[in-house]
Amino acid sequence: MAAVALGCPQASAQPAQRLPVQPPAADALPVPPPAAPTLPVAPPPTAAPPGAAPATPPAGAAPPGATPATPPAVAAPGTPAATPGASPAGAAPSAVAAPGAPAASTSPAGAAPPGTAPSAGAAPSAGAAPPAAAAGAPSSAGSDAAPVAGGAGGPPFQLTIGRLVLSPIVLVQAQAVPYVGEDAFLQAGDVAEGQGFRLRRARVGFAGRLAGYVPFAVSGELAGGADGSARLSEAWIGYAHFPFANLYFGAHDVPFSRSAMAGAGEGALIERPLAVRAMAPSRQVGLHVEGHFRGRAFSYFAGMFNGFQRSDQFFAGYVENAASFGNRFDHIAYVARLATEPLGPLPRSVQDLAVSRLRVGAGASYFFSDGGTRDIHGIGADLLVHVEGAHALAELLWNQSNPESTPTQPLGQLAPVTSIGLVGEVGYFVRRIKLGVNARFEWLDPNLDLSDETDSWALTAGASYHFIDNILKAQADFTHRQERHGVALDNDAVALQLQLNL
Repeated sequence: MAAVALGCPQASAQPAQRLPVQPPAADALPVPPPAAPTLPVAPPPTAAPPGAAPATPPAGAAPPGATPATPPAVAAPGTPAATPGASPAGAAPSAVAAPGAPAASTSPAGAAPPGTAPSAGAAPSAGAAPPAAAAGAPSSAGSDAAPVAGGAGGPPFQLTIGRLVLSPIVLVQAQAVPYVGEDAFLQAGDVAEGQGFRLRRARVGFAGRLAGYVPFAVSGELAGGADGSARLSEAWIGYAHFPFANLYFGAHDVPFSRSAMAGAGEGALIERPLAVRAMAPSRQVGLHVEGHFRGRAFSYFAGMFNGFQRSDQFFAGYVENAASFGNRFDHIAYVARLATEPLGPLPRSVQDLAVSRLRVGAGASYFFSDGGTRDIHGIGADLLVHVEGAHALAELLWNQSNPESTPTQPLGQLAPVTSIGLVGEVGYFVRRIKLGVNARFEWLDPNLDLSDETDSWALTAGASYHFIDNILKAQADFTHRQERHGVALDNDAVALQLQLNL
């Protein structure tokens, strides 16, 4: 009570006396340790002058006459530390957030907070998107730079250095194939050609956001080539200051197929659908602009990329070209997509790991590749529904490829080819036991003018156990492929996978 009385003297309530002179710093009473602060003992009630403050001072109050103490460097759990005289936001030293905790924002007032997420199949929209785990990924159903949002996992940590926020990109998929048919072939889209083990992906890199509205990402496949050589996976820079017009430039996802735009580690089953791997252009070098309105109730995408190169083998799909030598053989491809999520944004994961209320996402896409070898038209439509742990996905893909009369590269195609693929998938995630069960049906016709073994349907059933959300999970799939014409092939397979996805 003495400390309070000295701080609030009442001339009419106590004898006139001089206030004690503040002692030098060397004679200051010790500051109570932060771990176990000691409260001063209250004096008898008679010592308090009339009108004085309550007898018990607040916890951690300084003793009478002591120099004001600097608050402890370590704050109570869940409470940010406030240091008088600290540097302004943006000048703080780097700090690593605890696992599972968001990094403290150092962006200036008015800037989008680090980790503002882009849409499902869309880029981040500063000030419009809900909080997400990754710092500035170009699409919440897109790049591996954006880990899952909406309670479905996120980066274990973020590094904040002034106005720069960084988070890791790590995707490791180790597979075991205990059974595979004798006619299985990797170039036909099968998971393996023989029993054994396979390192499907070993991807590493980082994503970040500068000043709240400049997202970027760089990552590479450490074993991307057939000989185990490394190759670039993505490298892009964005400008996401306005939700109605965000720009992305570099090697990144082509906004066409929802399943292709979803991260490679975000699927409910081990592999993306066969039709998507064969008919969606995936990552290319170019630029696109996108905008989002009314919480992604409406979104648009429009872009230009290097002309798409595809293999003569249908299931080998499109070549992911990093364009290290520029656009040497193909012209320009044009892409447009319209999408809607009228009931709220969808998370990145195809599964409903957040066990959310009803969410619906739909999109329609078109591209034209004015290639030096082929002119290709592509049309896509997709629908994804999440509700209470269940998900349903439907996708339609259509391609028409016309060979050039004077191709710029060797070409085995001699006539126009029209291809079509249909995908339907359902699944349910039981959050209490961290288990998901999923099934997918596909119908494929690589050439509508021919009837052969490539015309087929495939049924895949699988289960996934999520040790840590979608960050660490184990999966098991069984795939049955049935040829609709020609010779029936023995190409069924059982695949197991352990995945780490940061």
